Order: sequence, then C-alpha cells, then structure tokens
Amino acid sequence: MNQVRILGTIMLFMAFWSCSEDNQEVNPKLSTLGKGFFVLNQGNYTLANSSLSFYNTDSAKMTNQVFYRTNKVPLGDVAQSMMINGNYGYLVVNNSGLIYVIKTFDASFAGKIEGFQSPRHICFVQPDKAYVSDLQLPGIHVVDPVDLQIKGFIETGKSAEQMLVVNEQVFALNWSNYYTPGDNNTLQVIDPIEDRVADSIILAKEPNSMVLDKEGYLWVLCSGGFMNEEHAALFRINTQTLDVETRMNFQNITDSPFGLTIDNSGETLYFINRDIYSLTINDVSLPEEAFVMAGQRNFYSIGFDPVMKQVIVSDVRNYIVDGQVLMFSNDGTIIDSSKVGIIPGQIIFNY
Repeated sequence: MNQVRILGTIMLFMAFWSCSEDNQEVNPKLSTLGKGFFVLNQGNYTLANSSLSFYNTDSAKMTNQVFYRTNKVPLGDVAQSMMINGNYGYLVVNNSGLIYVIKTFDASFAGKIEGFQSPRHICFVQPDKAYVSDLQLPGIHVVDPVDLQIKGFIETGKSAEQMLVVNEQVFALNWSNYYTPGDNNTLQVIDPIEDRVADSIILAKEPNSMVLDKEGYLWVLCSGGFMNEEHAALFRINTQTLDVETRMNFQNITDSPFGLTIDNSGETLYFINRDIYSLTINDVSLPEEAFVMAGQRNFYSIGFDPVMKQVIVSDVRNYIVDGQVLMFSNDGTIIDSSKVGIIPGQIIFNY
C-alpha cells in the first residue's frame, strides 16, 4: 500500500476489527513449505493483524498464518513488503518499525532488525549490505543483513519507496509526504559504493513501481498524484544514459495505475488501473482494453509466476475481511483462487 493509501484509510481501519477466520487446521509446526509463492497480508493499520500466507504450486494449496503457526508470535502492524535473499526472507513491518528475518523453507524465525521509524522496502546491494527506505525520513538506511544492524543513512531530501539494483547502481522511487515534504516526481540514482545520491530523473507525480525488461530498460509507473493533480504516465528509461526515451500518458485524469510487474521473459508488462492491463515492451501506446476486468473485485497487488507462467493478483475486497488471491492464464482465464489474510499485498515467489 502506498503512503497515501495508508493515510487515507486510517480512520476506516481504526473503526473496524476484522472478523476473519483462519480456515487452516490447528498445526503446532509447519513442515517444509515447498515451492511456490508467499503472500504478505498487510493487515489493518494499528491493529497488528498482518500475516503471511504461502501457496504451494505442487499441491495447489494455500496455507495461511505461516509466520504465526511456526513462530507462535504475531507478525505485527502493517506488513509492508518482503524480499528473499538466499535462503532467507526479510519481512518489512512498517508500523512496527522492524524487519523480521525468516528461513524461507519453513518460515521459522531467524532474526530481526530494529531501530526504524517507518520502514517500507528493502533492497540488497550486496550479500552483506542492504538499503531500507523509510516513510517518515528523508533518506535511506544502510543495513548489514548478516549482523542485523543499521550501519548508516543516506540523505536523499525526500522519502524513498521501491528500490532496484541495475548496472551496479540503485534506482530509488521518491515520494513526498507530511513527514518529508518536497517534490514527489523523481527517480534518484544511488551510488552504492559511496552511499550517496549520484543523479536524479524527473518523471510524473508519485512514481509507485518499476521493472527491468529483457533489453535492460527501466519502466516506471507514476499514478499522477493522490488527488489526480496530473495525468498518470508510464516511462521507459535508458539505464546507461539515464535518458527518458518513452513517455505514455494515461488518457483520463482520474486514472491511478499502480503495481507494475513484468513476465519471466522480460517482454510483457502488467499493471492495475482498477482492471488489469497488459502491454509489450515494443508497444508505442497504452492498452485500451483490459486484460482482466475487475468486476466486483478490488484488485490490489499483482505478480507474475515465473515457473507456472501465471498472473497472480490479490483482491482485498473491503479491506476488513480476508482477501483472495487469483491466478490467471496468459489469455486472462481464471485458473484458481485462494483465501488469504487481510489486505493481501506483495506476492513473493520462492522457487
């Protein structure tokens, strides 16, 4: 959930308590999870009801509450994002101000990193070095994921969101907010050797997601602003020259796309703009027809399964009851669906 969507729904979340039920049988300890994908369920702000689910592609079974069932402690307040590094998963828990480390084969506890104000995303620069963005601070934490310690801080002048390593540089999407006012339309380039901002690229308001294609181009999706201050846009950036080579503007000022992802071949892009849309990296205009219509669903996050070759999408429903995860073939046909936790967010593949 991006910063504004969090703040915009605080009152709703504080007014309700979830009535969700865990449909899994009582199991004192999980066995090996196997191959498949995690679903990080964010939970309601301040209610500390986030959770972790796992879908095993061999058995076609979703197991919910895997963190709690294995470790006998709750995951915390707003599970924002997760990244896998080697045999470990790093779960960034935003409002709890920490990162849990788990073993990916069974979700068992392996450590935690504390001392953050409002962590959002983690990006591994090297095996023993990671960056962590923070909603409430104008910069990026430098973290040792082995010693589980914060080692430094990179001043960026504004809040950062998603980060991605490309050509030995770190690209960081920027935001501005109540805590870190400023321009919210930039992509910063971080030098990971000197831990400093080396360059900046002006885009459209509120860049929220980015992917790298098979040709080495970076694609960045911008919502246009929470209040629809300008038209949303999709950018293609040359990562060698840092030039914006393509800009595609969305037609309607009310469009608010997010969740840009790419298939395993690096050729087809997918994103959510209420419905799900797709386009190839060679297209010169945005798609007019949806890949999958939302109907009564409330699509919230999206990923592409590199092994099963399926588009995986979450439906948060009304943000209060348990959500769903749906799997679609490459022609938009629904294959399967599973119940997960409250506000199913990021989908993380573990093969």
